[in-house]
Amino acid sequence: METPKKTILVLVLAVLVMTACTTYSDREKKRAAKAQKATADIRIALVWQEKLFQSYFYEGAELAVDEINRGGGVNGRKIRTVRYNNESGTVEEDMYLAKSIATNYDMVAVVGHYSQIGAIKASVTYEYSGILFVATAESIPTFSQHGFKYVFRNIPSNHVVGKDMADFVKKKGFSDILVIDDRTVSGKGLADTFHERASKIGINVVGRKSYSRDGVDFKPLFAEIKTLHFGAIFLGGGAPTAGEVIKQAREMGVLVPFIGGVGLNSASTIWDIAGSAAQGTITPTTFHHNGNYAAGQSFSRKFYAHYRAYPDAWAAQGYDAIQVIAGAIEKARTTVPITVASYLRYLKNYPGVLGTYSFTEEGDVAGDILDFQILLDGRFELLEEGVQSLGL
Repeated sequence: METPKKTILVLVLAVLVMTACTTYSDREKKRAAKAQKATADIRIALVWQEKLFQSYFYEGAELAVDEINRGGGVNGRKIRTVRYNNESGTVEEDMYLAKSIATNYDMVAVVGHYSQIGAIKASVTYEYSGILFVATAESIPTFSQHGFKYVFRNIPSNHVVGKDMADFVKKKGFSDILVIDDRTVSGKGLADTFHERASKIGINVVGRKSYSRDGVDFKPLFAEIKTLHFGAIFLGGGAPTAGEVIKQAREMGVLVPFIGGVGLNSASTIWDIAGSAAQGTITPTTFHHNGNYAAGQSFSRKFYAHYRAYPDAWAAQGYDAIQVIAGAIEKARTTVPITVASYLRYLKNYPGVLGTYSFTEEGDVAGDILDFQILLDGRFELLEEGVQSLGL
């Protein structure tokens, strides 16, 4: 049975699609016509939450732009990015920013959006405004199920991540698992997928609990579960709230490892909140600066030389998105978004810093791009063995 939140999300999308359809043809044609004649800089929007979520997303994207421009640009044209920062972190601001971008007919592509519901709603605006959109943090499976032509993501969906995490837990020998989630579409969806897969492969799920992402006191939750016997907690939720959940679990005497999704993939955010309580937290990642593949190692060296810091997964997501868009524009010999999107949709075995991957016809990423990492002393260290298959 569909959850109320998913029902609401589908209804919202339907309304947005019907609203957008009234001006779809005019917007798409106007942007395409400008792109067909354009000879000036190629404009790409970057949308993120710089102040609310600690990451190097902007830095990764800008490093890609700098490399491309120093190499002569794309078909003789430079790339110029415009930052649109979601100061409040709200879905409403994501929509406001998307509409602002859509009214700029010089803009041919958008990269980013951290809020997953915000990215879904923004994708409708971009689709019906004829703008190419590569989402770098969107993992809700339904994101790619609307038949859109301009919308892609370079991060695996929760359907993929949840199954791979269950396989990882099984391989590492964890048996009795408590599953908790933050009641959001993304967090609960990830937990549901993990639970289903875990049950099929012989992992004992001892219970399911949930908490509010907007909550502040999680001690009653852990007081309730202390009577259960479990060897690890699977956490379907994201930073920063997940950091507080981990912190309060330790304060209540719950000392087993936490295993989470990509929503926990911010070492600085989690460690700033939970400190040593977060020691040993395990998450999947699309990138780690100590990865053993050549493209990732080269990116790490260049990033460190430029910023004197190691790149995180979000830096790699932004970097690869810019590079893959630029590559498609170069092959297409135009910035007309629908033509560029066609080249992306049939991209196969792209050797990016995330790994080697392709895009499906639905705009999903497919390939070996998942590893696992563990939080130690405020930094994520790559685990030697990861479940990297996306089920292809």
